[in-house]
Formats: sequence, C-alpha cells, structure tokens
Amino acid sequence: MKIIEITEENDPNNLIGRPNGYTTAFVIEDSRVGCLELPGSSIGVDCGAMVEQWPDHASAQARADYIQRVLKGAPMLGQEYDTVRGDAVLRVSGDLKPSEAERYKEVFAS
Repeated sequence: MKIIEITEENDPNNLIGRPNGYTTAFVIEDSRVGCLELPGSSIGVDCGAMVEQWPDHASAQARADYIQRVLKGAPMLGQEYDTVRGDAVLRVSGDLKPSEAERYKEVFAS
C-alpha cells in the first residue's frame, strides 16, 4: 500500500482548502484495485480508499450523504463504502469486496 497526500495540484475533486471543501485528504493506493494502471485514471477513491478531513462532523456527514445520493441516482458511476468518524470521511472503493472494505472501516474506527 502507498499513501498519497492530496494537494491543490492533484486533488481529484478540487475541494481541498476551498470554501465548503475538505481541509486535508489522502489516498490509500491498494494493489487489489490497481487504478493507476488504467489509461486516463487519476488518484482518488478508485485507487482503494480516500480519507477526507472536513471542518466539522456535520460537513463530513453531509459529504458522505451527498456521495451516496449521487451514486444511488447514477449507478453507472460505481459504488463505494463511506464511513464518518468525527470530522473525517473514509471512502473505500466499491471494487473491493465487502470484507476488505470492512477491514478499512475497523482500522479507521480504532
């Protein structure tokens, strides 16, 4: 696994440091997904997992709720597992098995 810090230059969502955006974030590249091997791919949750830190719990919860609404309304965009803890959102690629996503959640909760 490789951890990639999200900066203004590589932010796949263009939210870091912006109004109503996250304050810090990083991507956990998981070799079971291999997203960086796909043509035209960029870093993000599709690489395995992403953790976003928001100004407060309400903002983090709103982000997770928004993502799930979008994915429910447009299933062709894929799936992801989202977990909120305090002011952080753990986003895990839906390409991972539920048991693999659960392991991320366990570590995030500890």
